[in-house]
Amino acid sequence: AVQHLSQPFEQQHSYEQQNSQPHPYEQQLSPPLQHEQVVSAREHVDGVRRASVDRPATASPARTSSASRAYLGSHQRRRSLDVMPADQIPEMHIEVTDPVKVSDALKSYVAYKVHTRSTAPMFRERDMTVRRRYRDFDWLVQELVARHPGVIVPAIPEKQSMGRFGDEFVEARRAGLESCLARIGRHVVLWNDDVFRLFLEADDFATKARLITEARVAAEINGTAPGSSSSAGLFGGARYKEKDEWFARRMQELDAIEEELRALLRALDYSQRQRRELAISHGELGEAYLKMAGQELNAGLSGSLTAMGSLQQKLKVLQGRQGSSDVASFQLTTDEYIRMIGGVRLAFAARGRAHTQWQGSLGELLRRRKILEGYTQHPGRASAERLAQLKGEIARAEIRTETSRNAFDDVSLLLKHEVVRFDAARVRDFQATIETYLASLIDTQEEIVVLWEAYLASLRTDPVQ
Repeated sequence: AVQHLSQPFEQQHSYEQQNSQPHPYEQQLSPPLQHEQVVSAREHVDGVRRASVDRPATASPARTSSASRAYLGSHQRRRSLDVMPADQIPEMHIEVTDPVKVSDALKSYVAYKVHTRSTAPMFRERDMTVRRRYRDFDWLVQELVARHPGVIVPAIPEKQSMGRFGDEFVEARRAGLESCLARIGRHVVLWNDDVFRLFLEADDFATKARLITEARVAAEINGTAPGSSSSAGLFGGARYKEKDEWFARRMQELDAIEEELRALLRALDYSQRQRRELAISHGELGEAYLKMAGQELNAGLSGSLTAMGSLQQKLKVLQGRQGSSDVASFQLTTDEYIRMIGGVRLAFAARGRAHTQWQGSLGELLRRRKILEGYTQHPGRASAERLAQLKGEIARAEIRTETSRNAFDDVSLLLKHEVVRFDAARVRDFQATIETYLASLIDTQEEIVVLWEAYLASLRTDPVQ
């Protein structure tokens, strides 16, 4: 029994075997049956306690009690979530618009209008509009991460103290916040979470959000929050040294991808600055041509210079538009996936906390079994009441250990599915981004060619005399 409880997930199943087994999300259990399991487990523990009072302690401490065997043998003990296939998720159209600077007695902030249109039955209305500030988005992400260990929760743009009211920064943040909500709305687990619904439709959001946070913090302190113990929930637990080759390899790959994405982001930022400088140069050159045209006495040459000045002004607009298109495509996508890798790390950390909690439960179980073994080897050192109490503690410790081991298994398998989904989405999004970028670039170059051809045709039609 000890070997079974201490056997890590990576030694129980190969990745290929896991793919052939039902996903833990498919192991559904209705709330009444979940409650029935809890009641049954308590009855088993109480039964062991009552039975132990009436008979001497002769059972081997290395053997799992009959009460906990009955509970641990049930497949319904594992965490169960209601997941809808991605193609059946109700459509959600979420827009983050109209950023407005709000000033109060303490400090200023930007509030965004969040407009949602959806046919999902969880909403009271099909069309909803609320006002949310940045810290509300941050609250949503933190709550989703705490509620769903192992799930890769989309990340929001990072905080910034300087220049946070600048137009470019506000627009980039708005786009990032909108993309985050859209990804949550398409996620097979997160789309119907209560806190997501609350965020999108609640008028008294601040009050309800505070109550939810207080309840979560209390659960973490008591060790009843998902994937957390009383210490891990508060302090994050000890750093987990990865032993599974699959997870270790994926973390190395993610580190390499993040490094390349950051290099790409720097190159895109430099390219954008160059394009802006090019647009400014076109504008200055156009002004110079127009000034020369105003001083030129030859009417034909003055007309040609005027046309060239107008052409340069148009090129300035086109280059500026292309720079904005670069930001809207490559830079936003690249920056978003750098943040998403941070979300992947949070999911990996949740697996580490689950492992820490499992090992802590196992250590407590072994300690109590060692105490019982000592009492068994030296009869008379403990009263029958103490033996009964200790056996009840062992039965409960067995259930906690197996439950925490199952939680670690569930988080591990879920995280593998999430990483595979993340990779597929990353490839798909960057392919779409490249296509959008190239289409925009081609359109801009075609417009430039048309402008130059028209100017050349005008010179040939009306040559300077």
